Amino acid sequence: ETTVYLITSTTIEGVSKASGKKTSLIKNEKDWEAPVASAPYQGNLYILDRKKGVLKYVTSGDEFVKSSYFKESPDLSKAVSMSIDGSVWILFGDGTIFKYTRGVSDGFKTSGLKTPLQRPTKIFTNLDTENLYILDSGNSRIIKLSKTGAFQSQYQNSILQKAKEFEVLEKEKKIQV
Repeated sequence: ETTVYLITSTTIEGVSKASGKKTSLIKNEKDWEAPVASAPYQGNLYILDRKKGVLKYVTSGDEFVKSSYFKESPDLSKAVSMSIDGSVWILFGDGTIFKYTRGVSDGFKTSGLKTPLQRPTKIFTNLDTENLYILDSGNSRIIKLSKTGAFQSQYQNSILQKAKEFEVLEKEKKIQV
């Protein structure tokens, strides 16, 4: 809520939303090679790396200690986004969504989606949301799914074709793009 996290090839930085001050948090010691997403969750940081899986950095005093999230690493070479609400949700370029809890697949499947996802780029959920949201750039929309996979609704606008990031504030009934 107070920090934005940036990942580069050499470091993960925290940027204060209030002051804009950058702080180097984790130095890459050949831990990640092809990162596509990072996500904070309960004081820990997770990195989705297409080659090395989901890396979990647990806070230990003033530093972070690395561990692997998965029991058995899946093929993440086509992963595009990740979000965490207690489970780790991973979105793939073909529209497939995987859900993992404690490093094990939950066998998540979607249903009721009449128009298939085309160039999905971002998945969003957190502890405060009851649903999953997917930025479907190819169809200029954000779709809303229940956390059991059932299609709920969609929000369509041509500006979404070029959108890179979004955040949902369910209680306020807002989507920030």
